[in-house]
Amino acid sequence: MGSSEFQDSSFKAGSGFKLETENFKLRHGSTESRPTLRRIRPGTCIGAGCGQRCQDVTKPLAIVFYEKLLPGSRVGHKLADLGWRVSEVKLATDLVTQVREQKPVLLVVELGLRSGDLCPVIAELSRSPETSHVPVLGFGDPKNQKLVDAAVKAGARLVAAEAGILDQLPHLLEHVLAVD
Repeated sequence: MGSSEFQDSSFKAGSGFKLETENFKLRHGSTESRPTLRRIRPGTCIGAGCGQRCQDVTKPLAIVFYEKLLPGSRVGHKLADLGWRVSEVKLATDLVTQVREQKPVLLVVELGLRSGDLCPVIAELSRSPETSHVPVLGFGDPKNQKLVDAAVKAGARLVAAEAGILDQLPHLLEHVLAVD
């Protein structure tokens, strides 16, 4: 059974329908292909033909890494409200692998972790040809100037204050995603 997105003047692309070709057995034993219009659920993958409820790949992907629940999870929710797909990474050791595999447009990380320094991870991402194009937006305590300087030196494009990241996130995204 083949499928393609139905393109007709009566249906617009993305209307929730797809055209499939079904093979029907006739009485005398031969088969005939007939087009069949099927309704599809919103979010159903028709591009790869898997029929599963896949994420909308038209939205940019941001990977968010945080240790403290607040404001970390709220940053992820705010990005989703702004139209981003959000993937949360739980362990700093998985961060480089996940960035390589998922190929995000943006990486948002909490600085000043209790479990260790994230600057070596940011530096590794900045040096690697596979991941050096991914901008890093860090957030943390602005009073810790040593940490802010280390994050920028490691490759973070912008470091924001933890207290103001939610209110300023749309403006921060403009700055961090600006092409040099």
